[in-house]
Parts: sequence; structure tokens; C-alpha cells
Amino acid sequence: MKKRLLPFFVLILISSISFGKTYTFKVTVDDAVQACYIAGGFNGWNPAANPMTKISDSPKIFTLDVELSDQDTVGLEYKYCAGPSWKYEQTESANFKFWQMTEEGDVVTSFKNYWDPGQESDVTINVLVPAEVFVCYLTGSFNDWNSTSHQMELVDSTANGKEFTLTIHTLDTTTLEYKFLAGPGWPYEQTNSSNYVYMTDGGTVVCDAFKKIYDPSKVGNITINITVPDGTYEVWVVGSYNSWDIANAIKATKNPDGTYTAVIPDVADIEYKIWCHNEWPYEEAIDESGTSLPSNRTASYESGPVFNITVLYWKQLYVPTGVNRNLINTYRIYSQNGSVIVEGARNEVTIFDISGRMLERARVNTTFVSKTLKSGIYIIRADNQTKKVYVW
Repeated sequence: MKKRLLPFFVLILISSISFGKTYTFKVTVDDAVQACYIAGGFNGWNPAANPMTKISDSPKIFTLDVELSDQDTVGLEYKYCAGPSWKYEQTESANFKFWQMTEEGDVVTSFKNYWDPGQESDVTINVLVPAEVFVCYLTGSFNDWNSTSHQMELVDSTANGKEFTLTIHTLDTTTLEYKFLAGPGWPYEQTNSSNYVYMTDGGTVVCDAFKKIYDPSKVGNITINITVPDGTYEVWVVGSYNSWDIANAIKATKNPDGTYTAVIPDVADIEYKIWCHNEWPYEEAIDESGTSLPSNRTASYESGPVFNITVLYWKQLYVPTGVNRNLINTYRIYSQNGSVIVEGARNEVTIFDISGRMLERARVNTTFVSKTLKSGIYIIRADNQTKKVYVW
């Protein structure tokens, strides 16, 4: 009876770990730290996104609760900053690793610089641009370089140019850098590749050239017809039109012939890429190894507005929950004599323990047999598809 119940118990156990869990990041720092931030794979390595909570002054300890799925924790690394930018990152160059986390937490003995909360302030930016510019946007370290969120106000227009202004809030005036765009998105950024630096350039500047100038009379809907690899379940478009915000990606509609169509509304010029799920790991690629496109795709309403493209590969193929039978049908994955066996893999097999620590990786063409493993649950990634396996 006990032997018959064990597979049922394992099934319950595997199901129970597929949901998000709350993990507490904890760090002890030196007394000079006034605020602590954490940046890592879970927040796009944004040093200002997650301020931590101080729970002790002596020793000085900060914590942060983060909800992560099992997939989120695979290979997860992170760093600490003594302020809301990389200027304040830890002195030690090596990242902390999630699978090495302990109950006592991490320890950082020093940082490159230390943020003073008194550096937080409102700042007014004024710019003079060419007369042919219709609209002006401001982007920078204050808004994580979002190219569409901060449109400036036109305050003066003469034959010599147009003056725009905007008051922003920044967490740190000493690290404030910014750029201008002559339209809503990176295709319209200033020609000068260098950022303006508030501490040296101030808040009143001249920007005399842009890569493109947005013309509201040449705006409309751009249609993208997308041919994708077999086995694709969904298609998403992310680009400059929404400041590369994966959370607000446009989902394409599947056509009867298996292609997908996406419509980008009210745009003039865009840069974009394709994803097979609205999360960063599922980006398109140019080969089986997952190599990124050499540059962003581009489209213009004036030269289109309909574009036909082909996606050759995905960095990782998304398989919806409940459709893992596709992986089971493609590969035979099982445990035997303390090893994991994968039959049918055509590229690469990687084994992680349940905490996300990589144990083994191999290039394969037919059958893979792992090293001997301890009894427990393991995450198997075969040709960029993932499955959990219990080793007896």
C-alpha cells in the first residue's frame, strides 16, 4: 500500500511547488548605509525598483519580501545598493546567488558610494530644440529611461526654435542623467549619444538634432503579419511605442493559416521585437542557440503600413500550464537508478535542483543520462522546455 501511494504523494508535492512563494531577502550592512536597495533578475536589475525595510540599527539589517515562482528562482542572482542607482552598488563585484541564500541572510561590508536621502528633490528641465520639432519627451535615470512617459510642455516658439519645460522628481540629483526625444519613443532620440548630466550641464540646455522628428500628420495603425515556428502557442509584440514595457505588450491574433497578426495603433515610426509569451525569456532568436537579433526590427506607417515578417527561433518556447503533454510527447523524461534520462533531446539538457542551482549541462543529440543524483525533485530543461522530475 505504501508503495502505491508514493507516486500520488509525489504528484501532490510537484503540484504544490508550481505556485509563487514569498521569499525574504535579508542583508547586514555597515553603519554608513542610510537606505538599501536590491537589484537582480527578478526586477530587471533595476537598482531603484525595490527599496528594502530596515529592521535593525545595531547591527544594521534590511529585508525585502518578494514573491517568486519556481521558474523565477532558476539561476537567480542579485546585488545590493546603498542607494537608488548603480553608483551605490556593493564593492564586491560578485553577485549573490539565490540558491546559496541562508536564514542568516547576506553580508555586505562596503559600498562604492552611500546615498543621502537629502539628495531627493524636484528638478525643472528646460530645453531649446529646432523649430521643426512638434513634441518633445524627456527620459532619464529618474524614470528608468522610459521614452514615452514624460512629455514636456511647449512654452515658447520662434523662428530660432522651440522651448519645452518639465518639472520632474528624482531620488538623487547627484546621479541624474537625461536625454530628449522629438517624439514618443527611441526612434526619435537626440543625435548626440551622450547623456546630459544634471550636476555638470544643469537643467537648461540646447538640443539641436534628432534621429527622426515625429510628425502627427503621418500617424496611423501599423499591421505586422508574423510567421512563427511550429509549436508556438501565443505571440506578443514589444517595442519603442510602449518604451519596451513587456507588461503592456500587444498580443497578436492567430490566423487560420497558423500565422499571427498584431496591430500597433497610432504610431509613426517604431522599433520592435517578437516574443512567444509576455515575459523576457521568451524573446525571438536567429538560431537554435538562442542568439539575439543583431538589431531591433523597424517599421514606419508612412512606408507601410503592413509588414510581413518571419520569426525563425525562440530563445525559449513557452508552453502554457496544462499543455506540458507537448514536452512529454516530444521527449521521454524519467528517472532510473538515481539518474535522469532524457530521450529525444536535440540540442541541450540542463538539470537544476529545486532551489535553482544548476547541477549539470550537456549538449546532446539523442539520449542524455545524468550523473547519479540524490533522491528529490529536479528541474529539467530540454531544448529550452522545462519539466519537474522526481528522482527515486
